[in-house]
Amino acid sequence: MARIGGRQRAFVEFGGEENSELYVRALARGLSILTLFDVEHPVWSLRDITRHTGLSKTTAYRMLRTLEWKGFVALNPETELYSIGSAAIPVAYLTLSYIGFSRLAQPILEKLAAATGETAELAVEGKGGVVVVGHVTTSNPFKPNLPIGRVLRNLSNSGVKVLAAYWPKEDRERMLRESHAALTPHTITDPALLRAELAKAAETGVAFDREEQDLGVCAVSAPVFGADHKMKAVVTVVAPAERFGPENSKRNAEAVKAAAAELAGCLSQPLSPLGTL
Repeated sequence: MARIGGRQRAFVEFGGEENSELYVRALARGLSILTLFDVEHPVWSLRDITRHTGLSKTTAYRMLRTLEWKGFVALNPETELYSIGSAAIPVAYLTLSYIGFSRLAQPILEKLAAATGETAELAVEGKGGVVVVGHVTTSNPFKPNLPIGRVLRNLSNSGVKVLAAYWPKEDRERMLRESHAALTPHTITDPALLRAELAKAAETGVAFDREEQDLGVCAVSAPVFGADHKMKAVVTVVAPAERFGPENSKRNAEAVKAAAAELAGCLSQPLSPLGTL
């Protein structure tokens, strides 16, 4: 899956739901600000918030003052940067099921890392992409920077490819119509080629990133399905390009599929509340 690299991430635009009579535009604008905060982007300036959300400076400032008053954001008066506020902490604890899920997956990730000699990680679906919730670092000197909590949204990423491969056709085509930046010389930007990549991922059960997001770094991902046949997570192995030749690539792909199948088997067993997704 993708590595942290300080790249800007595109703002997720509102969909057709905004035409519904149930759609509260003011609330949606405030939430669009909150969704900017993640592990790679913990603080934001007013200027950057307006640039990434498309809100006017006046509107963004009013939204931020309201969120600040309610405790969902906090302003550092010295740096004039906003961060997540204390009122968001109880909401965060509602996601403990993912912590339980990652604990369930931890032994499987450890076994996968030992079998491949590479970094293994677990991600679940987020808004328009995947969120990394667990990983086990390789024992080799090459240790990619893969913090838990990363939000991954582009199709140069093997995990997002797997996710999009099993999306409804309408959602998949919407993503394919978006602009795809060339992050490296190997990034696939042609929608037709990306469509073929997703079709192959759905057919084979694995997707690859061959230096598409970061030069020198490759990955392979496989989906984890629950008893309801819905995708619950994505398992990934990340490796340097020099250890991702045809033989290792095939071996890692089989190991990832086996790990995903094992985790899927665990999901079919009764779990504690913290282990339920």
